Amino acid sequence: MYAALLLPLVLLEASAQSSGNWTRQIPQKFPQVPGSLTYDPAHSQVVMYSGANDIWLWDGSNWTQKFPQNNPPLGGSTPMVYDAARGQVVLFAGGNNMWVWDGTNWAQKFPQTVPSPRYTPALAYDSGRRQIVMFGGYLHSGFGNETWIWDGTDWTQKSTPAGLTAKRSAMAYDSAHGQVILFGGVSITSGTAIADTWVWDGATWTQKSTSVSPSPRFDAAMAYDTGRGQIILFGGQSTFGTNLNDTWAWDGSRWTQQFPQSSPPARNTASVAFDSARGQIVMFGGSTGPTNLTDTWTWTGANTGSPQPAIDHVITAGAYGAFTDAAPGSWIEIYGFNLAGTTRTWTGADFTGNAAPTSLDGVQVTIGGQKAAVYYIQSNPAQVSAQVPSNIASGGSAQLTVTNGGVTSAPINLPVKATEPGLLAPPSFMIGGKQYVVALLPDNATYVLPPGAIPGLPARQARPGDTITMYGVGFGSVSPSFLAGQIVTASNQLAQSFQVLFGQTSAQVSYAGLTPGSIGLYQFNVVVPGVADSDLVPLTFNLGGVAGTQVLYIAVHR
Repeated sequence: MYAALLLPLVLLEASAQSSGNWTRQIPQKFPQVPGSLTYDPAHSQVVMYSGANDIWLWDGSNWTQKFPQNNPPLGGSTPMVYDAARGQVVLFAGGNNMWVWDGTNWAQKFPQTVPSPRYTPALAYDSGRRQIVMFGGYLHSGFGNETWIWDGTDWTQKSTPAGLTAKRSAMAYDSAHGQVILFGGVSITSGTAIADTWVWDGATWTQKSTSVSPSPRFDAAMAYDTGRGQIILFGGQSTFGTNLNDTWAWDGSRWTQQFPQSSPPARNTASVAFDSARGQIVMFGGSTGPTNLTDTWTWTGANTGSPQPAIDHVITAGAYGAFTDAAPGSWIEIYGFNLAGTTRTWTGADFTGNAAPTSLDGVQVTIGGQKAAVYYIQSNPAQVSAQVPSNIASGGSAQLTVTNGGVTSAPINLPVKATEPGLLAPPSFMIGGKQYVVALLPDNATYVLPPGAIPGLPARQARPGDTITMYGVGFGSVSPSFLAGQIVTASNQLAQSFQVLFGQTSAQVSYAGLTPGSIGLYQFNVVVPGVADSDLVPLTFNLGGVAGTQVLYIAVHR
């Protein structure tokens, strides 16, 4: 019964545990040249770019080449990283050489401020601050030690201390400690390999003093193992032509050498990414100097006691807009590693009267120090769906943690607004490249779509005068009020004004409030106005005079 209190939310990723070791993978197909890797959690796959029209995806056992319509005209050594706040892969080489991958195609970006063109800069996504950090790279004038930040809209240069003069360094973000780690490289001043460890805390670089460290090197591979809460570093060059194949782990304060039973051959410039769907680091290719390598290896770190849950990113319900900001009462989806040991939704037995559970099989979510209602948990891929408590302050950020089996994750900051409204419009309602809203006719069985648009789904166009029903999340307070985590027991009304437009024509709204019998689900009963026949009528809304951000369509025929 209670599993039906919410329309289905979009599910995603996770991982598994094993002993610590490198394992050679033998895919049937694989790229023929090395490239840059990153993990795309929105599609649960590792993405590799190795030059124009050479895009490959790793699904855990095989590589699959993709042929997108648009291709960046850049070399395979161009670094890329997944921007979780914007839900896209970012490929950057300075200047106007900035592209984003949405899982299907590349699109070029033209920010107002851009770093100068450069070759092989280091990139890392700082999930705690929702920004990409870029360091160094080879400029036309030589190697630089600039630090730049990408906030999703523009680049901003930050200061770099005089002592940080490395080039060809390895860099990764340590989400357990909220720091970007930079290791090694070649000193710009001396021209020799170094073994410095630097930490970026969002404002400045600080050198770490370590009693044990990897030997001096450059062109090493480095990635953060979310499942074990540590950074893994492999290989590189101690001098030009002298390659390494040792493995090291950084736990936030010290380096520890690892001694796997098997190890990849020595190499430099290998590409690595943590595959959170499978709980392992993927490494592809690299170079021995004279030879480019095309082998694939995976690293699964050793378990030490009960593994800590780790949060990768949080969005509002994926089928309702998937925003990176939430609102009091919003349903959110939390993705990461080791977030749950089982997979299920809540049931009636989990409720206490009208109150939803705040724990499912030992999984709890705390937001701003308050327990949140937990609707769904999934072990693999790892996901938790929870509701933001009603009295969380808006206008800033609230700390969010997940506890699984008595072990609590490192906190992340969840940006909170007074409202973050989204109508139900899942990817399955993307038809011909246009996103349709989910709207039901009065029989509650027939959807408002062009007939046959989704095979097997009863559908017809709406007619002027029809009353259709749409659903949403994040629309704010209602009167009389119902707290988050409580079943709605009566009709109610949105506190803010609400308007729906078909094209430029305003529609009559006969009901706008939380759905009786639900938790956190808004319902809108709307009378279709007399607009011209079209299968692509733009549908927009305003909440409190502010336009919603979704681009949606609906079909209307007399």
